[in-house]
Amino acid sequence: MILFPKPRVILVFFDVILLGAVYYLTGLLSPGHAYFFLPALIFGGLYIIALHTAGAYNTIWGYATLSELLPVIYSGIAACTAGCLLSVFSASFSEHLFPDAARLIYFYILAVIAALTSRIIWYSLQRLNIQKKHSAKRILILGAGTAGVGLLNEFEQHPEFGTVIGFLDNDPGKIGRNIHGCPIFGRIDHVMEITAKHRIDEIIIAIPRASSREMRNFLRSIDIKKVRVRTLPAIFEILESKVSLGFIRDIEITDILGRKEVKVDLKSISAFLHNKKILVTGAGGSIGSEICRQAAAAEPAKLYILGRGENSIFEIKNELSERFPGLALADIICDITDYRRLEHFFHAHSFDIIFHAAAHKHVPLMEKNPSEAFRVNTIGTWRLARLAARDAATLIMISTDKAVRPSSIMGASKRLGELVIGSLAAISRANFAIVRFGNVLGSRGSVVNIFKEQI
Repeated sequence: MILFPKPRVILVFFDVILLGAVYYLTGLLSPGHAYFFLPALIFGGLYIIALHTAGAYNTIWGYATLSELLPVIYSGIAACTAGCLLSVFSASFSEHLFPDAARLIYFYILAVIAALTSRIIWYSLQRLNIQKKHSAKRILILGAGTAGVGLLNEFEQHPEFGTVIGFLDNDPGKIGRNIHGCPIFGRIDHVMEITAKHRIDEIIIAIPRASSREMRNFLRSIDIKKVRVRTLPAIFEILESKVSLGFIRDIEITDILGRKEVKVDLKSISAFLHNKKILVTGAGGSIGSEICRQAAAAEPAKLYILGRGENSIFEIKNELSERFPGLALADIICDITDYRRLEHFFHAHSFDIIFHAAAHKHVPLMEKNPSEAFRVNTIGTWRLARLAARDAATLIMISTDKAVRPSSIMGASKRLGELVIGSLAAISRANFAIVRFGNVLGSRGSVVNIFKEQI
């Protein structure tokens, strides 16, 4: 036997009670109208049937939006039309059997108002219940513009991630007003005062157009030891889709650097990588993993991710598989100095393009382990380049600015690797290139990450 879910039964029951009360109220507003049970049953039943047909009883009102109130209105119009036609038709048999069309219109107007009110109350009660069950995290949004309101909507739909307590905004015309019942407390420079007063757990900067200078000013006003701070990305990153909770991220160094990002001709690079077999060595590292992400976006024929550490390869493989479901992806666990194993993979797959990012990069550690530095950075590069030269593949070596007049073991080992690449390029049909990186902000072991951990 099929049973209706309990909330639906309760809602139908309340509608029956409301429609009975509305029919009685219609009689009070329409002098001379008799209170017959049969008309109340028929015209109330028409509205409930219309509500059911329109799917108004299928909505989970705790997560409803304004658009889900429309079936309630449409059902009232449909039931009113059917009721008026029935009243006109019955008048040819008996003038007093049913109320006239004018009284029916009064009835259905009041019925729609009552049904809308009941659902708004139901929604409010369910939202309170959901919020009690889920996260008690209290959130303050900086910026009461489109992005801030979009975030509020998302938090209302997903209360398990927190409750928005209010906004701060520098627009005088907004201060003191409300958005969906959430107050705009005041200016952004009052953020710590409001945070303490309302026991805020997390602050979200929802101003995607904010410049680096503005971001620095915001952060100067916030004591990050007392409250977590997150932000939305720059406006160009979210233009293609609506604001969602997935966009929220921690503050990054690029948000406050104040430097313009170098624009790269991604179209020509994508054309170069498209439909090619691409091998990335050191794919689990900070540079190698980013190369993998960019290469995957270019839709290669197949992307091979090679690394010695199985955990880092496992993580980047999972990330790429999730972000690029159609990507042909293969993982290779291999030491870059293992020539026989590398030769096996080159023979089996015939790579078109190789990004060589596998290397030891930490200067102090390599000073204490010089043999390891030369084994990986020099000999490993030489063995990989020999195979690329034999197969006439394109190899791009990721080097370092420390290879310029090297003053460290790490720099010297990378410089020797560059010399190996140069010597093979002179005698081979393969295409070789070397790219020297400076300090990579946010890479593993970089000073920025160390500072963040200390903070």
